[in-house]
Amino acid sequence: MEHSQRSRRFNVVVYGATGYTGQFVSEELYRLQNNGRSDLKWAAAGRNRTKLENVLKASGVEGIDILIADVGDQDSLERMCAEAEVVIDCVGPYLLYGEPVVKACINQKCSYVDISGETFYMETIEAKYNEQARDAGVYIVSACGFDSIPNDIGALMVQRSFNGDLSYVDSYITPTGQYNDTTINTGTWESLLRSIKAQRKLMKLRKEQSLPALNLPTIKPPSRKPIFYSDVIGHWCVPFPGADKAVVHRSLRHRQESEGINAFKFRPYFGLDSIWQGIALLPLFALLLLLLMTDWGLNLLIKYHKFFSGGYIQTPKRDTLQNKKFATTLVGYGHSPGVDKSGSPDSKIVVKVSGIDPAYGATSAMLVQSALAIVYERDVLPKSGGVYTPAVAFGNTKIIQNLTDTGKVQFELIES
Repeated sequence: MEHSQRSRRFNVVVYGATGYTGQFVSEELYRLQNNGRSDLKWAAAGRNRTKLENVLKASGVEGIDILIADVGDQDSLERMCAEAEVVIDCVGPYLLYGEPVVKACINQKCSYVDISGETFYMETIEAKYNEQARDAGVYIVSACGFDSIPNDIGALMVQRSFNGDLSYVDSYITPTGQYNDTTINTGTWESLLRSIKAQRKLMKLRKEQSLPALNLPTIKPPSRKPIFYSDVIGHWCVPFPGADKAVVHRSLRHRQESEGINAFKFRPYFGLDSIWQGIALLPLFALLLLLLMTDWGLNLLIKYHKFFSGGYIQTPKRDTLQNKKFATTLVGYGHSPGVDKSGSPDSKIVVKVSGIDPAYGATSAMLVQSALAIVYERDVLPKSGGVYTPAVAFGNTKIIQNLTDTGKVQFELIES
């Protein structure tokens, strides 16, 4: 698809480069630029030039152009987007700050990627801007970090590698390495809270859209208790409350509608250290839901984040991140060719996605490679622009190999 983006001053602009995640993204782009991607042209953007200069200097990032843009100034966003092929948006919560950037990107025919794990935001953007993005010939892709590339592209890898009819996929997300000193950035905390609070709005949005149902297999997966022990990963597990299931379902719906490929049931879980950890989480989550029923409760959770999180919500120290890793194990079950589909599945496949610290190191690598797929592999992206999931947008690119080459994320076919 020929596009005016090729005449842009920059291939990529990182918006929100002074934020905690934005710093990792800038460092990753700079590393790639100095290790084989010398043709890559990119810039850092934010509200304050002095702060941008200081943050980039402290990160060892030199000789990078700076653009001034503020989410409260739509004209400044338009000017930023007019300079870029792709904007990497690192300014969250996206429910508050994402839509103006998407709007500016579409107006200026610039593609967009982010790391949102906010389901209501992502599905709202798809409902409001899919046709506009298609007409503009640009790609709007959220969930390009730990939420939700391991599960979304991992599930696509399972589907493509399975020989037969896939019935269901169980995913197990497991923190590995040292997590005794784990903390979560305040921005991530607020995004999580606002996403949970928006659940009623999400249900209303889905009802209004009346999307066609997925053609799911009739085979029912084994039922799971709220807390159960998994022999697959050797951990107690609980249902994973993140955006992955919704993102994977959007990918499945697209493949069903555009390619006629049958969907499968997808169930993501999170591995715990012990059953007691799971039991302790249940009342805490119940309290969270209770407080999020009101704006007052939301503001309370944001303002007193250290108290409600037991000190876990604060800016992570860099030296603690290097010992953190993750593994996402996807196990697919289905029927071999020629086997009666009414019976129990007779075939299994296992794909493992693993990497360095998921929140920042792996996420920045996944986000950057998503942007570069749009820049360098446009010929294998969907034929028309639109609002897409990572698996739909990048399913035919070399993103798996490119992530492996970074040494930060790895996709493996363990059993087939």
